[in-house]
Amino acid sequence: MATRRLTSFCRKLYAYRTAPIINNSTSLSPSISVDQIRQISFSALALKVRKGDKKKEVMANIIHAQHSNNKYVSEATKEMEDLEKQLYEELARHFSTKIDLRTFEEIVVTLDNGEDHKMKLLGRVTLKSPQMVMINFADNPTAIKAARIAIQKSSLNVNPQQEGIVIYIPTPRMTRERREELANSAKATIFNDFKDALNNVFKKFDKKAKKEIKAQDDYIATHDLLLAAKRGFEQQGLEKIAAQQKELMKEIA
Repeated sequence: MATRRLTSFCRKLYAYRTAPIINNSTSLSPSISVDQIRQISFSALALKVRKGDKKKEVMANIIHAQHSNNKYVSEATKEMEDLEKQLYEELARHFSTKIDLRTFEEIVVTLDNGEDHKMKLLGRVTLKSPQMVMINFADNPTAIKAARIAIQKSSLNVNPQQEGIVIYIPTPRMTRERREELANSAKATIFNDFKDALNNVFKKFDKKAKKEIKAQDDYIATHDLLLAAKRGFEQQGLEKIAAQQKELMKEIA
């Protein structure tokens, strides 16, 4: 089942931009030299790999970064791992062939006053029929317009209909066209949001490292490791989406 709108996922992912850095030291750990770090990062960033070795390179990027004994890289990879977990959860809901009410409950609605609230806090989400979701806004009638807009902007590809204080959402049948739509939208929306979030983590720690690390060689080594980790997580995300796309389409092959 397709999931949340772009803003919902972005807000969850982008929340990590303000996460604190545990260690405030401005130098690299003495247990690993600059030359060692460069050797790690340069090998992980190799752009040309033999056919069949791409997955190994991806894991090398991440593993090397995680074991660099570099506080900036260590904290960045922790945040990237959390983003990856959220991506996998999002994809599980997105590719579900059954209606999951949580998909609608978790949509983030931006009200007229600028406040953000999950749909489940504004209206009561229920399943009216096997092909119809109903959201009742009896307790928050003024939120219905913003809620309808949030649904329309989501990646659910549904057409909400309003009747008074209730929004009805017909859910598409799982046809071949619908499956193809789900497969395509996963990369077009969910992965792009994930990629943007990873990039923000990279930029946050790269900026921090550039400001605090005095030695230029040490900063360059840190930059290379951060970039290697980001690219590694991006590639793993793509592989996960490709695998689930293949599984979804296999059911109608």
